[in-house]
Amino acid sequence: MSSSSWVWRELALPSRIDPSAATDALTALAGLPGHPLVALEAIGRDGTVEWRLGARTDVYRAVVAAFRAHIPSLRDEAGQQVDSVSQVTSVRLPASRRWPLNHHGTAPAIRGLLSVFASTTPTESLRIQVLLGPRSHPSRTPKNGTGGYRTPESVSKKAKETRFACEIRIGASAASPTRVRSLINQAAAALRALDAPGNHLHLVRRHVAAFDGARAPWLWRVTLSAAELAAFTGWPIADATAGPLPAVPPTHPATLVATSAVARSGRILGDSPLQRDRPIAISQDDSSRHLHVLGPTGVGKSSLLGNLALQDIEAGQGAVVVDPKYDLIRDLLERIPEHRRDDVVVLDPTDPSPIGLQPLGGHDALSADLSADVILGVFHSLYRDSWGPRTHDILHAALLTLARRGDASLVMVPLLLTNPGLRRSITGRIARNDPMGLGTFWAWYEQLSDAERSQTIAPLMNKLRSVLLRPGLRGIFGQRAPRFALGDVFSKRRILLVALRKDAIGDEAAHLLGSLVVSFVWQAAKARTAVPQHARMPVSIVLDEFQDVVRLHGDVSDALAQARSLGVSFTLAHQYLKQVPQSLRDAVTGTVRSRVVFSTNSSDARELAATTEQLQAEDFRALPRFQAYAQLLAGGSPQGWCSLQTRPLPSPCSNATELLQHSRSSYGQPLSDVEADLLEFIQPAANAPAQQFGRRRNPFNPNDQSASTKGDAS
Repeated sequence: MSSSSWVWRELALPSRIDPSAATDALTALAGLPGHPLVALEAIGRDGTVEWRLGARTDVYRAVVAAFRAHIPSLRDEAGQQVDSVSQVTSVRLPASRRWPLNHHGTAPAIRGLLSVFASTTPTESLRIQVLLGPRSHPSRTPKNGTGGYRTPESVSKKAKETRFACEIRIGASAASPTRVRSLINQAAAALRALDAPGNHLHLVRRHVAAFDGARAPWLWRVTLSAAELAAFTGWPIADATAGPLPAVPPTHPATLVATSAVARSGRILGDSPLQRDRPIAISQDDSSRHLHVLGPTGVGKSSLLGNLALQDIEAGQGAVVVDPKYDLIRDLLERIPEHRRDDVVVLDPTDPSPIGLQPLGGHDALSADLSADVILGVFHSLYRDSWGPRTHDILHAALLTLARRGDASLVMVPLLLTNPGLRRSITGRIARNDPMGLGTFWAWYEQLSDAERSQTIAPLMNKLRSVLLRPGLRGIFGQRAPRFALGDVFSKRRILLVALRKDAIGDEAAHLLGSLVVSFVWQAAKARTAVPQHARMPVSIVLDEFQDVVRLHGDVSDALAQARSLGVSFTLAHQYLKQVPQSLRDAVTGTVRSRVVFSTNSSDARELAATTEQLQAEDFRALPRFQAYAQLLAGGSPQGWCSLQTRPLPSPCSNATELLQHSRSSYGQPLSDVEADLLEFIQPAANAPAQQFGRRRNPFNPNDQSASTKGDAS
């Protein structure tokens, strides 16, 4: 029968199979109608063994079901193509039809065969192929006796068992014919542990084509019981007391093959560890439904994030990468392709000439008020546990006032609340334009005594001073006219690399900086609604430790859903599930359609395993470094989990120092210049005359009798 009508799939076996379970699984094949031809293969290469099953398409599932009834954890998976061998021999056991093999040699034969598999190198292959032909049902002991040296019990036992006509072949390939012969002879030597008196194993040459095509022989020369057959399968058969078996891969982590629907090109995540030359990728369209990456430090997560960002950069897209430290940003700066180096913008709070952000800028009152609301939401989220209504009211009014001015900066909030001269110069016009809103607030604020005012704003000032008095953040948020606009990421395809440097400025300041950057990048993205959809170039946003910086104005689920239509794809990475607040976790789980999971802790592993029948908790825990499980969207349809081997970052090709200097000279401003500009703005304003809030009253004149009379009468 042509092998083209067959199904060949890999068998994922447990790391140890009880001998009785293996015998029962093979015996179950005898019950299949029509005695279909079944092929079992054990393949040793690169020091490990893997197993394959071949059968006709119409009976394959029945064969797997028969096996699984006795080995429940057995799985069959699509596997990579197997290369041909260079030499093949066939096993002969002349008396096997009547006389049993040495059953005491089963365990040594299995262990010896696996040891030969363990000796193979990456360029070598050793294959044991067992073809199962016609079955013989149990019968009575042969009448002509045992031959004198075989016990009647052993002969009777074999006769009473189900027997299979077999063809057993050994094939190998290696760098030299000598090594090929050595591998075959070593395998045969291991199997000779089964020899019994009058039943000795020997080899005869066979054609390679018969082996590759799994062709049935013209004459079935070997007959084995199910128990005898088990030793030739190369399966990991051993009782519970036996030591570890050589060449047998551990049960966990399970290795899963990607479905054919999973993309091979696009944004490449890595490669299948099972399928040769099989990239695992996600298309640009599926990427717009976002990617969730989970894994602790040191498992290869940063390499994955870096490779994704570099592919987007190479493709000419706008990109934003937010790194809680600096390592990922450094890796990217060393690998920027030449045609994108002028697009790099590095935001670093430790830079002496930092890039500036002006979140309070607005072209009109509506956008100014929205900017104030976004900043207020970020502060509220950061300080939720110590946030009161008075703090909310004061900060909101201050932000609205500065935003409506148009040329103020965020660092002016403490000055606005504490510097009377500056406050008068800014709030007078704002209050007149909005007498029922900000006018009433500032009228109330001005009537407070200095002591009352200090007490009222103390909780807010504690929050503001802890971060805004840091020189790095003051240099970023103090620029009233920054040389870089976040909208350039979308309109000019800039590459914004944000190093939060939390090890240098502290967690609180880093979270504020990252949250404001992400929030206003999102506001810039939403402005793309004015751009025709076909003209919206893709922009990728990669956020490491995203739970610390995603504080979007409005519902996160809605934002992630809307991002697709805006041409924005988010890659959200973090270390542990419990790091993420439940509401944010629900939003991500319900909206993000693709995920990559590296090795996890026990709690996360149990939670992830509960969502799938493909994997167990131990699989997620046991993943080695740079390996992960991916559950990806393909053509808009979710696929099952597959195994993923991440790729290392490419070799460095750019000078990080030069790129930093170019970014600094193109977009940065020295901190001294920023502070000088603030002082120039503040000093004249601080000397401005006081302005009246509310209804203006005439000054008291002692010569004005009418005024005196009115005062007495009141």
